[in-house]
Amino acid sequence: MDIQIGKGSIDIGDKAVKLIGNRVLSISILTTQGACTDEMCPLIKTAVCEIKDNFSTGTLYKIQNPVKIEMPQEVYNSIDRERQHIKLKISLKGKPEIKGFSLVSAV
Repeated sequence: MDIQIGKGSIDIGDKAVKLIGNRVLSISILTTQGACTDEMCPLIKTAVCEIKDNFSTGTLYKIQNPVKIEMPQEVYNSIDRERQHIKLKISLKGKPEIKGFSLVSAV
């Protein structure tokens, strides 16, 4: 299933659609400190996703149809501006994971 996100899209596999069902796919950014020992090392940002029962309260971009998806504005902007075509698959452990996403910083 291909869902349009601005000028980009998210391709969600059939197993992922069944796993999400009537719940919400939440895409967020996880920030971790780099491996450097000094404070000059940049932060590493990666996209993570999880399945929640309801939408979160706050200013998140939300999609209702055909699958419920929520994401921060910076994720939406990265998909839209770069015309990214990302894929959501289910890992061997049964958890959703995102492939093909690169975060673009807004200037």
